[in-house]
Amino acid sequence: MLCFGYPIPVLCQWVSPMTTPPRRPTLNHVLIVKDRHGPKAYWLTAELYSLGRDPSNSIRIDSQYVSRHHAILVKTESPSSPDGFTYQIIDGDIQGTPSTNGLYIRGQRVEFRDLEDGDEIQFGNDATATYSLQTQDLDRILSTFENTQIVGL
Repeated sequence: MLCFGYPIPVLCQWVSPMTTPPRRPTLNHVLIVKDRHGPKAYWLTAELYSLGRDPSNSIRIDSQYVSRHHAILVKTESPSSPDGFTYQIIDGDIQGTPSTNGLYIRGQRVEFRDLEDGDEIQFGNDATATYSLQTQDLDRILSTFENTQIVGL
């Protein structure tokens, strides 16, 4: 069975893939990662991201408490979202192996979750990420992230 081109039945169990083209984006989906090297902002546009300590990940998190392949983000259909989609975070790697320290959102350990604006994801003792939906134009967004490295523009 293939899921997003990958042979992963576990991933397909949790994710409702986008079946219709998304409406024109009205929001900027941003993931702000805070680790030992300070904050980094990632503009999310791709269908799939891998997160973890290993340099091969789409989004690298520098922390000894983060697994090499800690989690994945998948763009999923969301009729309640103004632009028709959201991102779902799933604990573990692309093969379905869970991370060592897990994912915590709003203080609760989760295996997977559709992210909402303002959700803070805890990856370990010293690494977090905040999912943010921004309606402002890019220049205004950048001006609010003083001392933040912008990645993926």
